[in-house]
Amino acid sequence: MENKQFRFVLIGAGGIGTWLSAGLVRLLEWKYPGSALIIVDGDSFEEKNKERQDFTKIGNKASVKAYELSSQFYKTTIIPVPKWIVGDNFEGVADAESPKIKATDLLVDNDVVFAVVDNFAARKIIFDAASKLNNVDVFTGGNDDALFGSIYHYQRRDGRDVTEHPVTTHPEYDNPPDKNPGELSCQERSEIEGGTQLLATNMAVASFLLGRVQKIIVDGQEPTEAEIYFDLGVGKAEPYDRSAVPAMADSKV
Repeated sequence: MENKQFRFVLIGAGGIGTWLSAGLVRLLEWKYPGSALIIVDGDSFEEKNKERQDFTKIGNKASVKAYELSSQFYKTTIIPVPKWIVGDNFEGVADAESPKIKATDLLVDNDVVFAVVDNFAARKIIFDAASKLNNVDVFTGGNDDALFGSIYHYQRRDGRDVTEHPVTTHPEYDNPPDKNPGELSCQERSEIEGGTQLLATNMAVASFLLGRVQKIIVDGQEPTEAEIYFDLGVGKAEPYDRSAVPAMADSKV
């Protein structure tokens, strides 16, 4: 049987992405050799990030993590994209100190995308770009409330939504309460306050996402319970069905 190969696109190599990348590369290395893991992040790792993130040296997160993984895994092509994600209408500055890439230029059909940036505006750009593709899976997850977190899976097949675009149930994807870091100046980004993220919850989000990848991508099961909320403090998780409602034309006999 011909070996299946994937293009995994990890957007965000911070508190969640640093742990998620370690799991994704192992899955690709042993189940789908010859695949590609693309790591996208315009930010740099600093000493203050050590409490929650796994890096061996200071530098751009995408470049450092890609280097670290490439030295351990040889059957997976690991590509760093040290750039900030922006939308199609971005008209700001893009230079060597603040490189950008449009989500629509990054994502292609059949991508498996992991949007683990800690920002609704940036996630909206990624989901909206994915909504223009025929076949794509976008997994996102985050936490900003101690031991509480959540994940969401948006899937499209043959040009139609299989699960709902998150804007259907989450108005923050229609009018994000924050600004995309990729569209801010270096000074503005430095003034953004951190949330209440914890190492345990970051790792839990990564684990839940890996579980979804196993079920949906590896095992080929239906993505019905596309949204999951969890609370590590009480050891509880709640799944929610986010199946897209078929178009009227599809319901005709």
